[in-house]
Amino acid sequence: MGALSGVSNRRLNIVISAWICIALGTSLLLYDNSMFSMSLSAPLSIGGVILLIFGLFMGDENAKTTVRDDSWTPNASLMPDAGRPMFRIDSTLDEPIRTSVLCGRCANIEWVDGKKPRSFTCPSCGAELWSSEEE
Repeated sequence: MGALSGVSNRRLNIVISAWICIALGTSLLLYDNSMFSMSLSAPLSIGGVILLIFGLFMGDENAKTTVRDDSWTPNASLMPDAGRPMFRIDSTLDEPIRTSVLCGRCANIEWVDGKKPRSFTCPSCGAELWSSEEE
């Protein structure tokens, strides 16, 4: 069916249909002032207004809800030394902030509460991964 197959745009379709109903009802009334066009355009326009209100206040079904997965951990893998031990740091963005440190020498993963610490030495192999001299 195309690039958007499987994607539901119910809200957008209802709002577009509402505007079409309102436009058709108004054009029928303006084009011909007979009793027949009045009896056809009034329900069409009123139905369009009802559809428009319903469509605008309808919840967005495509809105993504993010669920935090506290069980996530990085892949424990060895990394080659590049003149010094390699490491990987991952920090959560939402509270509570936790940081994982992956040592590339021994593939050990340590979790630290809070943001990236100023210095870190791997408790498993004793390799100093980084040391910040800023105070």
